[in-house]
Amino acid sequence: MPTNSADDADAVDGDVRDRLIEGTDASDGDSTDDSISDAPAGVTHPARKGGRVTDIPAVAARLTLTDETLEIREADGDDPASFDLRFADIIYLRDGQQEINGTAVESLSIRHVRPPAAAATTEVSLWDDAAHDRLAGIVGDYYRTQREAVAELEPTEPQLELLVRLYSLGGEMDPSEMLSKSAAELAALFDPLREVDLLRKGETGVFLTGRGYLLVNETMDDETM
Repeated sequence: MPTNSADDADAVDGDVRDRLIEGTDASDGDSTDDSISDAPAGVTHPARKGGRVTDIPAVAARLTLTDETLEIREADGDDPASFDLRFADIIYLRDGQQEINGTAVESLSIRHVRPPAAAATTEVSLWDDAAHDRLAGIVGDYYRTQREAVAELEPTEPQLELLVRLYSLGGEMDPSEMLSKSAAELAALFDPLREVDLLRKGETGVFLTGRGYLLVNETMDDETM
């Protein structure tokens, strides 16, 4: 017998909330497909803000993968808890665990830039194991490609100093603040970094992209080894 589509949607989201509360497994109807669309998930955001662990609990969410972006929508429709996570903003990735209602579950721990602010970490657990593995593989492949591309870049010493300065700042910087440099010198310093997507233009200046964070992190790791 036909059912009301609105009732069906309410029942599905209610089911997601129940799984979050009870910590049980669930299968996704698209688990054999390469796509990930409206997949039930548990999301903690931010699990870390900067280097600080937050006390924010996991929430029931729906996750869609599109155009190298994770569209995360809170199941209760709470807009502040919904956001998009661009692959280009990812600066660290690892397999981890998060606690959902007293139970430790596998998660994908994604550290990323929230332009133009400092970095944050989001924990994502898809309820369907196959979908979760697919997501980890797709995001992992992109992250490895980004790291390989960054490893081939060779910024000059002044460019690297600028990237480190922006890394420490954790926000936007107005190039005009560098009063000791001429317009031509500023262009020579900033333009090549923008062209390889290490810097991006913001509302009041420029800020470090995910790729920029990666380069600074790799450089710092090399210097401390």
